[in-house]
Amino acid sequence: AKVLHYPATHFDRLWRKYHHLGNFPALRFGGELVVPASFHLEARDEYLKHQDKTLQQQKLKELLEHAAFLRSEEEIQSQLETGSVVVIDTVRDSLQRGCWTAPRLLRPSLHSLLQRRPSKADMDRMQKMKRVPVDKLLCPEGLLTNLDGPNGLDLVLQELESKGWSACNLGLHPKILQRALLEAQQLKPRMAKGSTVIENEILDPSLPNADRGDRILFMQEQGLSGAAAAKGPAPTLTMLESALTDLGMQLDLRLQRSETLRLRITERCDGMLACYEAGGAYSAHIDNADGDGRVDGRVLTMVLYLNVNWDRSAGGELAIFEATDGDLGDPNVKGSWHVVYPEAGTLVLLRADRVLHEVRS
Repeated sequence: AKVLHYPATHFDRLWRKYHHLGNFPALRFGGELVVPASFHLEARDEYLKHQDKTLQQQKLKELLEHAAFLRSEEEIQSQLETGSVVVIDTVRDSLQRGCWTAPRLLRPSLHSLLQRRPSKADMDRMQKMKRVPVDKLLCPEGLLTNLDGPNGLDLVLQELESKGWSACNLGLHPKILQRALLEAQQLKPRMAKGSTVIENEILDPSLPNADRGDRILFMQEQGLSGAAAAKGPAPTLTMLESALTDLGMQLDLRLQRSETLRLRITERCDGMLACYEAGGAYSAHIDNADGDGRVDGRVLTMVLYLNVNWDRSAGGELAIFEATDGDLGDPNVKGSWHVVYPEAGTLVLLRADRVLHEVRS
């Protein structure tokens, strides 16, 4: 349905839709669900902004063209190469051959590239490459103090565009982090050993990209997410998960309008709480190597650390690989690891569909 939605919406029908809906609320199910920043809300606002029908139709047309139309050969080629759009020639080819013809693969899948890369020998070679400590953004003031200012989400966006990841100080009060850490420690009995899933199959943990030593739980699955969970055993964690969701939705419009990224956040995954015991690690991997089976697949991972008074000698740092020569699919790739220490209040955002990273013991 999503594939057909925009092509099937001609301009007059688009105006009739929002004329009928009017000033609909951005809350659903009695306030339990907030409609995220999206084309739907932008179209509502454009309709309400203007009183003249002709002007409303023109503005809705311009919005739809900006959001959904491909206007140049360069843009079409870019979308084809990333796999965001495909040319469907199966019907033509099947009629010509007189039998069913499967769609042609336009490019090697990211999953195929991953299968070429993470041999033990390749990863051993990459592990010897230079490690560089990360200078976090927004220290000491924090992201929350200036979300929409020049030193807020715009800085984060610039790093996502240039590197695919960003690390910053979120700016939470120390007492909030202390309460969240205590709640997380009390939830440890509910946690189970983490596993790696690609194409709906759990990978053998002996594989280089599936070796992980964390214990995890999923917030919604455990009844720790949503308005009702605010009175549960972990209200601070519930609040932080909601805040990160809101932060992602505020970033969404910037991601959509970025000429470099052109990403859209349409939904969120269940929040995950993870704990690494002494010596625990997670080998180099990409969070979303196969598209998740979702319409768009995960595009953004957000990690918030709760470790109050963390001793850097204890390890546990996040290492993010940046290629300087070659591609991740190239066995001879060269680059460096950028190290983020898991200190309380540190927020990391990274492209879930392409950034190689690991947790070190």
